Amino acid sequence: MEDPELLLIPGPVTVSPEVLQALAQPVRAHYGAEWTQLHDRVRTAVGRIWRTTGDVFLLFGPGSAGMEMAMASTLGPGDEVLVPGMGFFADRIVEIARGIGLRPIHVRPDGYVPISAEAVERELRAHPDVRAVVWVHHETDLGMLNPAREVAATARRHGTLAILDAVSSLGGVELEMDAWGVDICVAVGNKVLGGPVGIAPVAVGERGWEAVDDGRPKAAGWYLNLKTWRSYVERMGDWHPHPTTMPTNVMVALETAVRQLLEEGQEGRMKRQAAAAMRVREGLRELGFKMLVDDEAASPVCTAVLALPNMDVRDYMSWLLHEHRLHISGGLGPLTGKIFRVGHMGAGAEPEVVDRYLRATADYVQKGAG
Repeated sequence: MEDPELLLIPGPVTVSPEVLQALAQPVRAHYGAEWTQLHDRVRTAVGRIWRTTGDVFLLFGPGSAGMEMAMASTLGPGDEVLVPGMGFFADRIVEIARGIGLRPIHVRPDGYVPISAEAVERELRAHPDVRAVVWVHHETDLGMLNPAREVAATARRHGTLAILDAVSSLGGVELEMDAWGVDICVAVGNKVLGGPVGIAPVAVGERGWEAVDDGRPKAAGWYLNLKTWRSYVERMGDWHPHPTTMPTNVMVALETAVRQLLEEGQEGRMKRQAAAAMRVREGLRELGFKMLVDDEAASPVCTAVLALPNMDVRDYMSWLLHEHRLHISGGLGPLTGKIFRVGHMGAGAEPEVVDRYLRATADYVQKGAG
């Protein structure tokens, strides 16, 4: 039997044996006292990781669904939203905003550099009708972190909502939702948290609820609507605290993953991932590679690497997968064929896996393949 591939991509991750075992349990019902207790334990644990006392909802869907829920529940057709950022997922936010009838103002930095609070300040002064700032904390397609604390503070000074995409940062990067003034935050369970695909936690603070309940028309329908989810907690919270059938096995596995993170300690998890990122960047530089973004802006969760001259990125990725069972990612959009990306979550944060990856890459470079 062929060895399973190890995922060194920016998510999903190769889950731990304990998480995999939890995922393989018999399917259970998605309602009742026992289920509700499990569901609430996961909500509470994720809230601890977020550093929030706000409400946490465990949306069945991807991170993009969570972002649509956040914007559609608080904003209405024609509302202006400021989307600062360079990258594939900043572009995704713009697409979602247009799709639900909002008017996004997209501000791109010059080059592959983080957004700045100063640029957000200028745009908010120039566009006083903006009702929300929506941005990505960690752009996985660039391996780059954007400031969360500073941008949220700027949004608050202007009385605008701060909606943060923490899909690939929650648990792996410093993030204090309440202390920093983030009003709505979205994540997923299948990246740093170490769970399987299927759950997108959405956290809502006091100002987020004020926007939901301000009486203005909203873009939301029924499912991706925070009012819908809140109503089920209020009316059926002791039996069925969500509006639809949930992937129960995924929830059981996510509880195991979150418990493992909390037992390890978030600081410990962050340090381990950061060490893996540094080792990958150093090892690849020794082989002649250059990074896409400067170290000061680099993410400890994912590294984007410029291909060597005349290097066939697709051939390299295929060779790693078939010869070494290591699965890395390529570039997205205009960076397709120009970069590759290495994730430092899950198995990608294990020192022996990092060394295995670097040895394989050295072999590839020395053989002059591609």
